[in-house]
Order: sequence, then structure tokens, then C-alpha cells
Amino acid sequence: MRILFLQQQPCVRALKYAAALRSAFPKIRLGFAYQGKTLSGWYGSGDELFERWWDLGSEPIKELRRAREEFRPDLIHSHNLPDSLTAIALELFAGRVPIVHDVHDLQSLRRTPYENGFPEPPDALALERLAIEECSSLVTVSDELLEEIRGRYHPKAPALIFPNYALGRDLPPLLPPAERRDGHPPRLVYQGTLSTNGGHYDLREIFRSIVAEGVSLDVYPSRAVPAYAELAVELHGLRAHRTLPPSRLLAALPAYDFGWAGFNSTLNGAHLDTCLPNKAYEYVGCGLPVVTLRHRALARLFGDGQLGLSLATLDDLVGQLTTVNMVELRSRVAAVRLELTMESNIHRLAELYEVVAG
Repeated sequence: MRILFLQQQPCVRALKYAAALRSAFPKIRLGFAYQGKTLSGWYGSGDELFERWWDLGSEPIKELRRAREEFRPDLIHSHNLPDSLTAIALELFAGRVPIVHDVHDLQSLRRTPYENGFPEPPDALALERLAIEECSSLVTVSDELLEEIRGRYHPKAPALIFPNYALGRDLPPLLPPAERRDGHPPRLVYQGTLSTNGGHYDLREIFRSIVAEGVSLDVYPSRAVPAYAELAVELHGLRAHRTLPPSRLLAALPAYDFGWAGFNSTLNGAHLDTCLPNKAYEYVGCGLPVVTLRHRALARLFGDGQLGLSLATLDDLVGQLTTVNMVELRSRVAAVRLELTMESNIHRLAELYEVVAG
């Protein structure tokens, strides 16, 4: 089968899909049509997973038509945001090439721009409706996101819920033993995107509140943001590390007690309620229970105390975290961590491909 990935700025979800597909199905053939940087240009690796790359440039209609003629895909797997390239693919190939629309984010839930280096398209909500209602199949990252979609639109195609699982090949093969830390405050770690724009990744006030409670927090940014290095100088208990390559980052995470996945809901609370971010599954893959706030999808996955905690408040944070039986909690996480990987679930996406491609 030939699969053409389509995305304005290729992202880590696409990289993980491709790595798992190539591992499980060596004969599958993958191409990528894009407009921004390639995966290797953005993350340092990933281009090698695809036979060929087509830069759509400033003429995506012309170049996407050429990519289809040269690669002859059995289906197109298009990733948002934005939804504009799915709309172009539908205009060009509807009825001839099946188009899987992968909804990473729902534009209508956001109050801040999607920051991928491109201006937002005009008529973004009309494009969202078109992509969702006319695609051959729909993929979403959570039950909550699919629920929001069905509350707004009338998708006719089959749907698959496929979270942002960790890539098993990158996880540490062994974990340190689960131990009690009697008399020592819990150690939290945050890894991933940071911002200063007031959006959901603007975590400065949350970080202030965490360390004010006497909990140490180490931060590994996916890209350097000077304001957080300055904040770490100001705040005792906050340590800002330099950006690490994925293998070194995931090797470092098991030394901590909890992974932090609580975000700033001031502007994008509705969006956050549908998110199961990459970092949550990477924490679990590294043996860490996840601590989140009352974001609906994350609270469903981690709020029952089996794999983590969902907090209503940061008050008495040390008390909330130290009442947990860490040995039992980390043992439960370790027992399921390899089940929550791309490799363990990629067969579900491949089955959808088979159905859609006929």
C-alpha cells in the first residue's frame, strides 16, 4: 500500500506514525507532501522514513496534483491544523483517492492562533466543516475530541480514536525500582512546548505556584524560551535545562517522581479538555505517573489514581503528592507502559487504511 502523508508543517505525530508503520509493515510505502520544514529539518530525524518528499511551496494545488501523479497513493492521510490541505485534497481527488483526515486540534475550540509558522487560512471554520464532513475517514486524538466534533458537525465517515502514544523504540528499556521517598519532597518534571503569549503553553504562573508549594520542578523545553531561563534564576526550586535530543530526554525522565501535564486554561480551556498530549504518554512510557489539572481528557485517563493524579488545586501540593503510595503507583505505570505505544497500537490504523482503501 502507498500512503501519502499531507501536512502543512510535519509534526511529531506523523513521525511516530511512520516509524511504527515501517516497523510493523516493512512493505508499506510512504511519501510526504508538505509546506514548512521536513521532519529532519524540524526534529533532526524522520525524513528517512519516507520514500520521497514533495514541497508544495506557494502553489499547493499544482504541487499536490504532481505528487499524486508521481507517487500514485492508495490513500492520502492528511493532518491538521490547518484544515486547508485536506480541503485542497478533497477538491482535487474526492471520489478517486480516499482521504483520511486526522484531527490533531479543532480550530473552533481555540481562542489563540495555531502557531506553526504560517498565517491562519481565511474561512478556517468553513474549512474545518468541509474536511470533517467530506473526508473518507476521520481520526482523532481522544474520545472527547470526537464528541466535540459530532456535537458541531455531521461526519459520515468511519472514525478512529488514536491518541498521541509514545514511540516504543525511544523509551528506556529498563526503569529504576519504584521506591518510597520518605522525608523528601516530590520531584516534578515538565518537558515540551513553552510560550509567553497567554495561551495554554504559557505556564509561568503555574510553575511559580508549584515551586511556591515546596515542590521542585525541572523543565526541559522542546525549544529554548529565554523567559523561562530567567524565571528559573528568580525562583528557588525551578531548574530550566537546555533542550535535549529525544533519546537523551527520555533517558533522563525516569529519575523524577511525576510528569507534569497541567496547562493554562485561561484562553483555551475547551481545547485543553480534548487533548491527550504527546508528553503524557512519554511520561508513562518512562515510568512516571502523570499529574494534571482538571482538563477533561487528561483527567479521565489519569484522574482515577491508577496512572496519575488530576488536581483541583495546587494548594498543599506536597501533601497531595506525598499521600500517594508511590511504589504501587509506579508499579502500575510500569506494567502498562509498553501497551501505550505506537507500536502496540499501529495495527488499528493499518486496519482503517485497509477498510478505507478497499
